[in-house]
Amino acid sequence: MRTHHRMIVALTVLALALAAAPSVTAQSEDIAASEMQERIENGTAPVILDVRTAEEFEEGHLPGAINISHDELGDRLGELGIELGDELVVYCRSGRRAGVAEELLGGAGYTNVRDLEGHWLEWVEAKRPIE
Repeated sequence: MRTHHRMIVALTVLALALAAAPSVTAQSEDIAASEMQERIENGTAPVILDVRTAEEFEEGHLPGAINISHDELGDRLGELGIELGDELVVYCRSGRRAGVAEELLGGAGYTNVRDLEGHWLEWVEAKRPIE
């Protein structure tokens, strides 16, 4: 009976610890536009995800970017073609839609999601390369 009681106490403590632990989601860390440009130019860029609309994407986008609109991302995660821990840079016009996408990616288990500093507006303003 004593062993049974200890096991119940141990399981209860474990359950409480797990319940109190923070959830693991993607930590969105900014990547500077200058670093992103350098990595594109030297062939070391990660997957670049443009979460704007298809129309916006067609008007211009970062070199090598793939386009999945933020409101379609949940149904199209398989198109990313990466592992959950692979680096992924997300951008939109100004940051709002990228934030929505980053939350979704974190909830789906992606752990190395980065936010493009300044997004599309600053990229274009700085006259960085576009396709």
